[in-house]
Parts: sequence; structure tokens; C-alpha cells
Amino acid sequence: MKLSIFKTRFIKYLVLLSVICWFLFNYLLKTQSTIMFKYFVEKPPLYYVRAETMARLVCFDFQKKLSSPSLADIRNLIDEYNSPPSLTVDFVYQDKSGTMRSILKNVKEADLTAPEYTYPIKYRNLKGKLLVYDMNTQFRKKFEEYRRIANITRMFFILTLLLLLSTVLFREYSADIKREKHAVENEKRAAEFRSLHDSATGLCTQRYFKDLLGKEIIRSQRWKRPVSVLMCDIDYFKKFNDSYGHLAGDEALRTVAYTIKNNVRAYDIVARYGGEEFAIFFLGIDFDQAKSGAVSQKELTDKTVDIATRIKNNIEKTQIKIDHKHASVTLSIGMVIYTGGADYTAERLIGEADRALYKSKEDGRNRITLYDPAKNQFKTCS
Repeated sequence: MKLSIFKTRFIKYLVLLSVICWFLFNYLLKTQSTIMFKYFVEKPPLYYVRAETMARLVCFDFQKKLSSPSLADIRNLIDEYNSPPSLTVDFVYQDKSGTMRSILKNVKEADLTAPEYTYPIKYRNLKGKLLVYDMNTQFRKKFEEYRRIANITRMFFILTLLLLLSTVLFREYSADIKREKHAVENEKRAAEFRSLHDSATGLCTQRYFKDLLGKEIIRSQRWKRPVSVLMCDIDYFKKFNDSYGHLAGDEALRTVAYTIKNNVRAYDIVARYGGEEFAIFFLGIDFDQAKSGAVSQKELTDKTVDIATRIKNNIEKTQIKIDHKHASVTLSIGMVIYTGGADYTAERLIGEADRALYKSKEDGRNRITLYDPAKNQFKTCS
């Protein structure tokens, strides 16, 4: 849930940022275009009249001062003309190799947007062109403003791209970290599960079973809630292994584990206790109900016996497929019902159920034996 919320917020912020950037970028472009059109495209007619007049005066003055000048004379005069900030004067000529050259090495960007007037000028025995760019102070300032906004626009565009790229990269980096973290957590959970469950059957291990049973005994003592413990053993499992092989024995273990698991409730605990031995514990009814007479002790016992009988009968009916043959096994079960007495541990309860299991084996196997700790008596139930 937290991850989906983060994704939703991230998308909202990214969309909001993109919209803001879009409107701001368009505003800068519009301002830039307005300045360009107003001051460099749509100039008033009087501006051109004044500019042309000034250019003619420059040309007339140039021809008056230098009738047949050298390039050095032209260069000195052009330096003089370029002193006022409102004009740029240049001279373009062809050298001996035929290459076109100009006196000015660098022409300002602002001058290229100004009106240009060209006049042929003879120097020595050659001809060149006098170029006059008119750029008055007002327009030069506006051009600086235009160039500043253009630079801001470019910088804003670059920063926006970098921001979006950084956001995407950060998002991907965060996602990689989360994926790696989830992978580590999943591996940790898987390792923990493997340490607590038997690899062959998927049931709880003996250590995990004892731990859970110990906690349940404490709750039972507090809430007076009975707990039934069953110890089960596959009859003649060594003989089964010798007859059909260890692979068939592993399949028999899995089949028995699957059958037991399917005949108890989802929250009941089933474990492979060791070898061919299985352990089960499940909750009975509230013991206060039993004491109040709503459910008698006999009914509580009958309920536990019914579950054990269902497990034993279904194990006996289940066919284990071995190559092209089928085989079956039987189950001996010993059980005890804990009703909340003091000074009980998981080991003690398991030990009592184990005594009942061995009684079932002594009496011929494939049967259920109930042990009553209060009377120290065994009762064959099935």
C-alpha cells in the first residue's frame, strides 16, 4: 500500500512540475518573440529614414576624407567611426589571392540585426564595400534584454531537462534499491521458512513445533483453552523402505504429510517430528464451556478422537503410486488433551502423547490410543 501511494504522489508531482515548466517555458519564448518582433522586425518608418541618412553621411564623410586611401588609412578611419555606440562601420575587400576580407575581426551580434547599408568604395586601384550598421542606443539595450531572456530560456530549458532526467534516474535508482531490498527480504523470509520447515514435506520442524506448542500452553493456562496433541508414526516404515526403496519412502512421507494437513484446520499445526514420526496440535473448545456443561468433557474427547480417526482412516485409504504399482501405509496415533493445568511444558505434553503412541504400537499398530494424565490410564479409541 505504501509503495502504491508513493507511486501516485510521484506521478502527481511529476505532472505538476511538467505543467509548470511548460507554461513558464512558453512565457519566456513569448516574451523573447515579442521583443524580437517589436524592436528588430517591426521598426517604425522614421527609424529607417534616420538610419539611412546617417549611413549616407558616413559614406560622404568617408569619401571626402579619403579619396584613394590605403587599407591602413581605411582601418584608422573605421576605428574612428566605430567610437559612437550607435553605429558599426566595416569595410569589405578582396585581397590579392581573391579571398574576401573585412577590417573588423568581430561584428557584434546586435549589429547583424540592425539595418545594413552598403556603399562601393575605391581604394588604390581596387574596389571594396563600405558597410554601415545602424544600431541606436535604445535598440542596443533592447537587444541586450532580448539576449538575456534568450539565455535564460536556454538555461531554463536545459535545467528542466536535467531536472526531469534526474527525477527519472532517481526514481529508477529508488526502484532498484527497493527491488534489491525486497529481494533480500524475500530471501531472508525464504531462509527463515527453510529453517523452520522440513524440506521433504514442507511441515514444521521439531524445534518450531515445540516453540509454537510452548506458547500455546501458556495461552491455554491463561484462557483455560484445551489443546490436543497427537503423535503419529507410520507403521513398518523400515520394511516399506526395504521393499520399495528410499525414493518410494520419501513419496510415502510426502503423501502422509499431505493427507494429515488436509484433514485438520488451516490454523492447526502439523510437524514432521523426526524420521517417519509426525506431530499435531490443535485447539479444542473453550474449557469454560466444558466446565459450565455447555460442552462436556466427553464431547471434547470425542471431538479429538474424531479428528484422529479421520486422519488414520484417510491414510489407510490413500494409495501411494510407485512406478506402475500402488502401495499403502497405516498410522499409529497417540494423543493427549491438555486442559490448562499448571507446571506443563511442551516437552512434557509431547512425552505423554508419545507414551500413548508407543502403547498403540504395543497393542498391534494401526490404532489410536488416548492417554489420561490425571488417571495415568490409556484408552484405545480405534
